[in-house]
Amino acid sequence: MKRSVPENDEEEAGISAEKRQRKPSFQQPSDVLHLNVGGTLTAVLRRTLTSIEGSMLASRFSGRWDDSLEKDRDGNFFIDQPIELFQPMIDYLRAKACETMLAPPVTSPEFDDVRKLQDFVRMVEYFGMTAGIYPTELEMCRGEISTAEITGHPHLGVISTEYATFTLVTRGHKRPIRSFSVILGDVEKIEIG
Repeated sequence: MKRSVPENDEEEAGISAEKRQRKPSFQQPSDVLHLNVGGTLTAVLRRTLTSIEGSMLASRFSGRWDDSLEKDRDGNFFIDQPIELFQPMIDYLRAKACETMLAPPVTSPEFDDVRKLQDFVRMVEYFGMTAGIYPTELEMCRGEISTAEITGHPHLGVISTEYATFTLVTRGHKRPIRSFSVILGDVEKIEIG
């Protein structure tokens, strides 16, 4: 038998009014999420955390898993990462959200300390954010642009009806491209190198 609990009993049971207000009945990209990142409180829009399609971070904060995610005692989503690594990633995503064609491209976070850079890259890869934080693009080097269709993130690709040369380049960062894969469709002649 389910019994209704008066509001003051809920307070005594440890469910604060603030906590009830924070839990929306449905999730929106404009939701403000309160995070506890390694002990530091911050607030981020849901659309910022979910901006890199296909990433673990996007999946985790899509709204589908809100009830099962780790939270601190105040109901803030808990992220077990150092704020000095997580905050630059959030700042980058915020800057990307308001990037324009007229402004220089947003640059990926850089660190003077090699160890900190390695930890940042490890965290970015853990959250599945590599393609978003360290973007790459395909550029046509030789051929007629009207004969090719180039698609970007998250699925780089080319459909070309004529012989052409394309280069994989970095955008807004200096991180080297160490590997890539090529999936061939209907091809008559190909050269990769």
